[in-house]
Amino acid sequence: MANDTVQSQLNSMLSSNSPLMKRAETKGKQYANSRGLLNSSMGAGAAQGAMIDAAMPAAQQDAAAQQDLNKLQASSMANAWGVMSNNVTDIVAQGMEGIANINANPDISQTDKSKMISQITSMRDTDINFQQNLYKSLSGYLKNTGLFPNL
Repeated sequence: MANDTVQSQLNSMLSSNSPLMKRAETKGKQYANSRGLLNSSMGAGAAQGAMIDAAMPAAQQDAAAQQDLNKLQASSMANAWGVMSNNVTDIVAQGMEGIANINANPDISQTDKSKMISQITSMRDTDINFQQNLYKSLSGYLKNTGLFPNL
């Protein structure tokens, strides 16, 4: 991810005109001035160094937090796909078992078997469609969070 590195976080913080950066710049210039180097390249370097020193801990913390969020998003997505996959597998397996039981029963006429198998197939397809719609709606509800797969 673009903003999960210390470099990108630090660049963002240093490019901002925040009070923290203004304070760090002032502190660096004061330090340079105390050494008689205010208008020198060493003075500019001191100011820039103070800004980097002030921003670095926050940049590191922000990058670590973003990396943790990326891991959570990947884990959540994998879990969601796994749950949906398990649900659909169970639905299909139950349908297949029902069909096998119907076909194995010699007391059911072929016409009734066809009707029953058609009902089981229809219920299976309805259940699978329900799962797809459920996950599609959650994906829309959690849109742009990265916490749910797009179907």
